[in-house]
Amino acid sequence: MTNELVKQKLVLDQSVGTELTQILLEGDIIVPDIKPDMAIMLQADAKLAIERTEILADRVNFVGKLYIQVLYLARGEEKRVHSISLSSPVDDFINIDGIASDMWVDIKPDIATLDFRMINDRKINYKAIVEVSVKAETTQVFEVVVDIADLPSNQQLKNNLTLNKSVTNKADRFVIKDNIATPQGKANIREILQTNIEVGNQDVRVQNGKVNIFGDLLVTTLYKGENDENIIEFMEHEIPFNGNIEIAECREDMFADCIFSLSDQHVQIKPDEDGEDRLVEIEVAVSVNCKVSATISIEVLEDAHMINKQLDMARTLVKYNKLISRNKNQSTIKEVISLAENCPDILQIFRVKGKVSTDDVKILSDKVVVEGAIETDILYIAESDDTPLYSHKAMIPFRQIIEMKGATADMFVNLTASVDHVGFNMLSDREVELRFLISFNASVSKGMEASMVSDIVFNDMERYVLDSMPGIILYVVQNGDSLWKIAKDYNTSIDEISAINEIENPDKIFPGQKLLILKKAAME
Repeated sequence: MTNELVKQKLVLDQSVGTELTQILLEGDIIVPDIKPDMAIMLQADAKLAIERTEILADRVNFVGKLYIQVLYLARGEEKRVHSISLSSPVDDFINIDGIASDMWVDIKPDIATLDFRMINDRKINYKAIVEVSVKAETTQVFEVVVDIADLPSNQQLKNNLTLNKSVTNKADRFVIKDNIATPQGKANIREILQTNIEVGNQDVRVQNGKVNIFGDLLVTTLYKGENDENIIEFMEHEIPFNGNIEIAECREDMFADCIFSLSDQHVQIKPDEDGEDRLVEIEVAVSVNCKVSATISIEVLEDAHMINKQLDMARTLVKYNKLISRNKNQSTIKEVISLAENCPDILQIFRVKGKVSTDDVKILSDKVVVEGAIETDILYIAESDDTPLYSHKAMIPFRQIIEMKGATADMFVNLTASVDHVGFNMLSDREVELRFLISFNASVSKGMEASMVSDIVFNDMERYVLDSMPGIILYVVQNGDSLWKIAKDYNTSIDEISAINEIENPDKIFPGQKLLILKKAAME
C-alpha cells in the first residue's frame, strides 16, 4: 500500500474587517452673478457618489463628489424660481487593519444628516455628515486531504461540505446617453431647474463568460416654460439600459451581487427636429461593482484507520459560509400623507422622491423581517403668493417579511433595498396618497467551521500496544456506535466484523447487539 495522500485546494472567502467612518462635508454655495438675489430657499438636496477607490496597505482611499441642487425664490417683485447646482469634491480614507490591494472592497456611502442655511441673499452654507461603510474580504487557500490512495473506502470517513466561494470581483463603468422629449401639451424648455436621476428595476443575470446587467434610469425634470418664466413644468421618464461585464470564469449556475452607483451626470437642453427646445440630453455614468460567487460541494477526509498503523493527522480549522437561501421580491408600500399646519395647500404635485432606510433586520424561522422607513420628499406648487413652490418631507414606516426557506436566528443576512417606482394621487389640497414599489434583495448564510485534515503521517503501531489488545472480545454495541468506530478502536476492519457476525448491512447495528471481534493483528 502506497499511503499516498490525495489533496485538493480550497479557495474560500475570509472576512478582513468592516469599518464605518463619518465625514463632515461643509462649504458655501454662492449664487452666480447672472442669477438674482435669494429671498427664500425653497428646497435643497444632495447626493454623494463614490467614483474611485484605491486600496493601499491597511487603508482604503475613496474619491467622489457631493452633488447639490438648490431651488430658491428670487428677491423682488418677480418672485421667480431659480436653481443652483454645485458639485463638491470628496477625497478621504478609512483604515482597515490587514487590508491589501488584491482584496475585494464593498464601499457604501450614505448622507446621515444634511443642513442648509442662508447666510445672506447671495450665500448658502451647507453641512453634511456622510457615513461611509467599508467591508473588505479576501480569499485564502487551504490544502486538504480528500482521499488516501489504495485504502478501502470503508476505512475512510468522509464529510460532504457545501460552501460558498468567490469566483471573481470586477468593476465596470457604462456611459448612458439619451435624449428625452417633452410630452405633448407641455411648454418648450426655457431653463432646467432640477434634474433627479436614480437607478431602478435593477436586475443581474449570470451567463457563461459574462454577467448581464439591466436597469432603468428614473429621470425627473423640473423646468421653466419658454413663453412664461413663471410657469414651471415637470416631466418623468424611464430610460432602460443594459450591459455586459465580461468575466471568463462565469457559469450559468453561479450568482452575482452587484452594486450600482451614478456619477458624472450631465444634462443640457437640445432642439428637436423642428428647432424647438423640447429635448433634454442626458449623459450619466453607471458604475457597477460586481462580485460573482458559486456554491460548491466537496467531499473531504474526516478520519481514517489502517490495520496495525497509527495515523497522526494534522488538522486545520477552516471557517466558511454556507448559502442557505436567496430571494428577491417587490412590495408596494402605500401611505396617506397629511400636510402639517404650517405647510401651504397643494395646487399641483411636481414630483415625489423616496429613499429606503432599514432600521432593523431580523432572521426568524424561514423568514427575514425588515423594519425601516421611506424618507420621502414631496415637491409641489403651493397655493401661496409668498411660496409658489414648497417641499414637504415625511417618514413612512414599513415592515416587510421575506420568505427564506431554512433560515434560523443564528444565521446572518445580506440585504439591499431600493425604490423602483413612485406614484402619487392628490386626495385633497392637504392630503396625498403615496405609492412606493420597493425591491428587496436578500441572502441568508450560515457561518460554519470544520477541522479539516491537511496532512497525515503513517507510523507502525507500537508492539506493546498490539500485544495489550485482547485476541478475542464479545462487544456490546452502545448508543452512537458504528461499525466504522468499532473497527478503528479494535484494530480490525468493517468487512472482518461483518463476516464473523453475519451482518448483511454494516450501517444497521443497534444498541445491545453483541458482536464477536477478533483482533486482526493477533491473526497475522
